[in-house]
Amino acid sequence: MIEFVGEEIEIHPERFAVVKLRNLPNVNYVAVVRNKYYEVVMPEKELVKLEKFVECDIGYRLITLDINVPLDVVGYISKVSSALANAKVPILILSLYTDRILVKEEFLDKTLSVLKELGFKVRR
Repeated sequence: MIEFVGEEIEIHPERFAVVKLRNLPNVNYVAVVRNKYYEVVMPEKELVKLEKFVECDIGYRLITLDINVPLDVVGYISKVSSALANAKVPILILSLYTDRILVKEEFLDKTLSVLKELGFKVRR
C-alpha cells in the first residue's frame, strides 16, 4: 500500500500556461512534448515573448510532489489522481523523475485539501 504521510508538496508561486506551438521559441518552460506541434508548459509571464501560438490555456498552478519513488513503482500517481477525480478536480500530470500536477487556480484550495487528506504536507 502506498502511503504519503509526511511526504511534501511544493506549490510554485507563479501561474503557468499550457501552450501549443508550431515552433519552439527561446523561452523558459517546464516541459515540452513534440508531436505534430510542440506542447509546452511555461510560466504565464513568458507568453509575451511568443509571436503566436496554435492554442493557449492560462491560469494553472504547478504542484510538485516531492517524493522519492523508483520509476517502476505501480499505482502511486493513480492514488493521487483518483482522489482528485473523486473530488471533481481536473488535473494535468507531468511525470518524469519528479511528478508535478497542473491545476487551475480556482481548484487550488480543493486540491491542497485532498492532498493533505492523503497525508502530504505543504511546503511553501
